[in-house]
Amino acid sequence: MAASAPTPPATGFPAEGRCGYFVEKKKRFCRMVVAAGKRFCGEHAGAAEEENTRKRILCPLDPKHTVYEDQLAKHLKKCNAREKPKPDFFIQDINAGLTDETEILEQLV
Repeated sequence: MAASAPTPPATGFPAEGRCGYFVEKKKRFCRMVVAAGKRFCGEHAGAAEEENTRKRILCPLDPKHTVYEDQLAKHLKKCNAREKPKPDFFIQDINAGLTDETEILEQLV
């Protein structure tokens, strides 16, 4: 007995302005909103490889999200996971206290 793949609902089409990706586990179409002129949401953009020849790769700063390979340089400048410059008044470990007893002796002398 062969297992059959679940089929989309009777309509066979996603709701207007919604993602066209069929989620097998939930047996329904994705309900995320799509950008104008697109069929898939950002989460399922990889499913549209036949429509889109651009390759998505993991962000090197934060692998929790992806970016188009040709836009990587631009993305790295504005990614929220990048290390931001420290303000001029920032001093590392200013309130950390003394690290060992030798510093106490040096201050007393």
